[in-house]
Amino acid sequence: MQPSRRSTFKNPAEATFFLEDWNQQVEALNGFRYERITVSTSFGNTRIWAANMHLLDAPTMVFFPGARTCGLFWDLDNALQPFRETYRYFLVDVNGQPSLSDGQSPGVKSNDYGMWATELLDGLGLKTTTLAGASLGGLICLRLCLESPERVNKAILINPAGIQSFSSSIRNLYYNLLPMVFPTPGNLNTFLDKAIFCPPNHTVPPAYRQLVSDYLLYALVNHRFRGDYPTPLRKEELHRITTDIYLILGENDPLFPPDETIRLAEEHILTLQCSQILRQTGHGIETSKEAIDLLYQLVSKTVCNSL
Repeated sequence: MQPSRRSTFKNPAEATFFLEDWNQQVEALNGFRYERITVSTSFGNTRIWAANMHLLDAPTMVFFPGARTCGLFWDLDNALQPFRETYRYFLVDVNGQPSLSDGQSPGVKSNDYGMWATELLDGLGLKTTTLAGASLGGLICLRLCLESPERVNKAILINPAGIQSFSSSIRNLYYNLLPMVFPTPGNLNTFLDKAIFCPPNHTVPPAYRQLVSDYLLYALVNHRFRGDYPTPLRKEELHRITTDIYLILGENDPLFPPDETIRLAEEHILTLQCSQILRQTGHGIETSKEAIDLLYQLVSKTVCNSL
């Protein structure tokens, strides 16, 4: 394990209040409340949002979110409703990201994320589980598959980091840097429309859209990120993956364009089962109910051809 770097909020007490309130607003809009769990890891405490803890014999899922977000981004507009009846599932606030988990950041180029995620499974008492990861969360899933393959039934990666490099196209860099350099509501909403969502097909209702804007703007202005940005795994690391991997990709993802992700995955991930591209869908694919419905089918079935 490499020495971690710690990301912090400018005002930690204020940030905790903001984040707790933000998550409560999501729960109130959804009409569904999660159980709060804290797991102690080598990188500090990790906040996890748990559903259906009483279903002890139910299949389990662990969801890892993207960078600069938190676990409940997965359940905006009740997107995870398909899992509510029969699954026991867990939404993770990633350490080092602007969330309610501690600020120590696992190293991206080492297997720190794999070690950290294994400790989460230990803390949750999960001998095996199925994984879902969005963007940075996809990279975390790959690292966990390398560190503890015997603990993972299958991994569904949606618009994942970890397979290809962040796109250096002028368009992508412009829309990503715009709110970082000039963090205003207008610039952030331009970024959301051009990179994260793909209106009118891929979007969320206005109340949830406002919550997304509030969260990301607060993180941009108040969070000092000191960790690593996502980088792809080495080819030999991808070759060593033995877990069944499934890809769900957005046609209009400018950060990690789908064709290149598929090309590299088909070349280097020997256990790739299938890849699906959703039309008119942006990078923030975890907010797409179409993507979550497909994810549910992939989790429930054994092969893509059965969809």
